[in-house]
Amino acid sequence: MKWEFEMDNLKCAIIAAQGVYFMIQTTIQTIAKALDTSLFGCNDSDISISGISIDSRTVQPGNLYIPIIGERVDGHTFLDSAKTNGAVASFWQIDHKPYPDFPVILVKDTTVALQALARAYMQSLSCTVIGVTGSNGKTSCKDMLYSVFSQKYKTQKTQGNHNNEIGLPLTVLDLDADVEIAILEMGMEHKGDINFLCSIASPDISIITSIGSAHMENFGSKENIARGKLEILTHTKSLCLYHTCPEIDAVLSEIPHGEVTLHSFGPHGDSYIIGDIIHHKDGITFTCNDMENPVSMNVLGDFQAENALPVIYAAKTKQIDENAIEYGLEHIEMTKMRTQQITIGQATIIDDSYKSNPESAKVALDTLSSIPTPCHIAVLSDMLDLGENEKSLHAQIGTYAHQLGIDYVFCVGDLSFYTADAAQGTWFDSKQSLIQALRPFLDTDCAILVKGSRATAMDQIITDLQQGENE
Repeated sequence: MKWEFEMDNLKCAIIAAQGVYFMIQTTIQTIAKALDTSLFGCNDSDISISGISIDSRTVQPGNLYIPIIGERVDGHTFLDSAKTNGAVASFWQIDHKPYPDFPVILVKDTTVALQALARAYMQSLSCTVIGVTGSNGKTSCKDMLYSVFSQKYKTQKTQGNHNNEIGLPLTVLDLDADVEIAILEMGMEHKGDINFLCSIASPDISIITSIGSAHMENFGSKENIARGKLEILTHTKSLCLYHTCPEIDAVLSEIPHGEVTLHSFGPHGDSYIIGDIIHHKDGITFTCNDMENPVSMNVLGDFQAENALPVIYAAKTKQIDENAIEYGLEHIEMTKMRTQQITIGQATIIDDSYKSNPESAKVALDTLSSIPTPCHIAVLSDMLDLGENEKSLHAQIGTYAHQLGIDYVFCVGDLSFYTADAAQGTWFDSKQSLIQALRPFLDTDCAILVKGSRATAMDQIITDLQQGENE
């Protein structure tokens, strides 16, 4: 059932607290009707809802509380906390009996209901949706899109890494009713994930930034990863921009795309061409065949110039002028831990600690080596979910760092032993011993890359270095 909204009565807001997502001002009867379900404990009275939350600790007065059942925690057990913090109603899974003495919307599955609610709300909006996926680069591309499109349009984007089956619905419900451009990041761990996310928010414009080895354990081959990413194409309404690569080229002929316009970008793409890239300590400058002036960006790495190509193309399709494009790309606010630049002492730290895989690790090393500074240090930890070839893949990264001439390669983590060995670098048995080895470099003109899969928590190294500098 499509949710019929009275748009004049919609009111949205954003709150920065993690876990809280304000959406429309509505009522529980409207929600129950949209989800074709029933209410309990309402005494026939309608109740106004001012936003939703899936975290009882961050519920705000007037919220609808949505208790999610996870692997270790059942959100239903925290209803009292949600009530104390101001929740006025809650989703409630019908198999959880007895029902509480509290207004609840009865649903078969609270996660599915959250997704259905987001789908209904999305259908009520009239914004242009830009979907961004890819093994690497999707968050950077999302940040660039936001920086450029917000120069002309009311634009909102996925916050943090809220790009999965729960995060994307929350992002959708976070959109204001009058949003003009919605930039939605779409992650993937299994076949069908992109297809499902697109069923909630079919993009008008899609961007596939890259095909890499992330989640190889689940997909078995890069060609299967390309198939998973290209699920976005069957839902795209007008334009799909993709980074050209053999895997996408091989799979693309299998995917129907109707009247959707396809454009590839990258070294062998058919769209924009990058000219000479000039590297600075705090960014890059490059030329593009469809831009009158050179483009400056306050981010590091050749790959970021490639990430900017679909942004430029998409912006021009929405009549954003070149001055606005140039300004947006020169003032990008990058999401933390994605090639984020931090200065500690005299050292330039590149915090790329959110994730790592063979492709992104090589790109990060390229970026490190391109920074004009006398000394380059790579601080690397394990790359996870790589399957049976994980040891040799780690060794390949070490060999690559050695070939680039990286001055110091410091590694921590069981698998990264093979990286250090191949790089003729140093392996540490703990983060603390690695941190002690790094501290003297903070007083020198150097660039330090910190990278590893998220589970390795390499950002702790940067935090400790910062704290030591402030003591």
